[in-house]
Amino acid sequence: MAHGDMPPLAALFQVVFDQKVGYTIAWKRSLPDADLGGIEYKCLPSGLHSVESDLVYFTQGQLHVGISAFAQEEADSEHRNARFCAIGALVSSAHGQLGRCWLHAAALKKLARQLVGNSDDKTALDSYWKACQQTNEQGAKNGRHGPRVDGIGSTRLGESQHGLKLDAEGVADHPALYMPALLDCFGPLIFPLCRASLLRKRVLMLGSPPVQRNCSMVYIASILSSLPRTACEVLPADTEPLARTDSLFSVGISDIPLLSEARSRAGWIATTTDDILGEKQQLWDILVELTPKERGSAKRWPRLRTSDGQAIQATQRDLRKHRLLRGELKRTRHARTRYRDSVELDGQQAGDDDQTPLMRSATLLHDSEGHQTLRGDEDEVVEPVSWPALAYNGFMWWASAGEEDASAMEESEADRELLSDLPDLQSVMEDPSSHTAPHGEQDEAEEELIDSKEVATVLTAFFHRITGLIVGTLADIVAEADDETEVGIKEDVIDISAEDVKKMGLDIWSERDREFVEEAVRLYFGREAKVQGGERLRICGVKVC
Repeated sequence: MAHGDMPPLAALFQVVFDQKVGYTIAWKRSLPDADLGGIEYKCLPSGLHSVESDLVYFTQGQLHVGISAFAQEEADSEHRNARFCAIGALVSSAHGQLGRCWLHAAALKKLARQLVGNSDDKTALDSYWKACQQTNEQGAKNGRHGPRVDGIGSTRLGESQHGLKLDAEGVADHPALYMPALLDCFGPLIFPLCRASLLRKRVLMLGSPPVQRNCSMVYIASILSSLPRTACEVLPADTEPLARTDSLFSVGISDIPLLSEARSRAGWIATTTDDILGEKQQLWDILVELTPKERGSAKRWPRLRTSDGQAIQATQRDLRKHRLLRGELKRTRHARTRYRDSVELDGQQAGDDDQTPLMRSATLLHDSEGHQTLRGDEDEVVEPVSWPALAYNGFMWWASAGEEDASAMEESEADRELLSDLPDLQSVMEDPSSHTAPHGEQDEAEEELIDSKEVATVLTAFFHRITGLIVGTLADIVAEADDETEVGIKEDVIDISAEDVKKMGLDIWSERDREFVEEAVRLYFGREAKVQGGERLRICGVKVC
């Protein structure tokens, strides 16, 4: 990638471990407005010595975001049997949530590998700084625009609204491509995680290296819980700061003062490898304990809990939507493979255009075998079916003579509608020749990249549709409640029915979902609400449970 296509650097530096003083900056170049105070600790989070290489994202003040490439190699006992260094850079946060700093990832990783065994040669660092440093003109432009000017309805939503810009050169290091790993890691827990972020809670992910994976999960959670344009258009003007939660990426003990002061309406998401932060409940609202991925060991789900110790689980409807989502992703992959193979077969024909496949992706997505077999241990992280739900479902089964409940069918169809007509999937399959290896065999790495793009596209669109549905439904309810009162008078407490909750894609039997709705009305509309029904069941006017 040409240096001109990358975000210009505000600072470039090398961090090493000195036997006498500990972590220290061995080399640096920076612009006057770039603050490098304490940056050596941000580049080298706790536990990084347990991996050979890693990539760390972090924030540095209000103006800059940072990226650091870590590398280590074996050494003699004088160097404690290991020698390591980190090559880091700062870019202006005016370029986006991460300042597009991931475009420098490949070069920084190469520099780290090169310098870990030869720290005295700074020629490569000097050359990269001269090629990529930010000019005074660029700095003035960034300063005029500021780091966080893009609010509701503006370009700030562009990245998440238009396919995450995953077609750019250098996309292999884009954090959004960790979406398949996020989906595998969280399973149905991805839904309560995004709801917590949508309520702009302070979410701290606690996990061990690799830090790049954890930082990418912070980025993705922020993208999935950002407000789509359809939601922004129906919200009051003073909710602009709520468009997206703040992403702090990697934080450590040195960031405790920052976390203590971070009380913005937008909340934040961050990740840490320091266990002590998980013990300081006053710093966060939601703690996500990420389980280490160990080869050969049984998978363990992350644990989500509130600062007062309450465990957070997915709802029964979350589980159904998760299985639907996984099934759709499998059908998408199957459809792409069939479409590519069909086009390649046509290319071997004698130029007969009549043989070109006429089926579009929407048709192919549903032209596959039934629901695939999914893991059964998902039930471990899902709320058990409540007694009212069991009683209701049992009664409806009896009343319908064993036929499927019409309400359940409507709910299932509504969830499927969220995955229909995804326009960006067309581009994945329209030009299969561009994804084909020279000898007609799909390169494994390229195939994995395409899969990641598909998951990123589907997952982002899916969650943004869910958010748009929730916010849009709540806006209609608030407007309707005020229309029923006298002019200029607002309803003190807005009643929300169980049917409204179901319409929003939520679980009417889940107490936590009912609390979510009431808190969302308070956060986004500044009103009090009460969800009616769901927790108690009445049949023919008689309270059953």
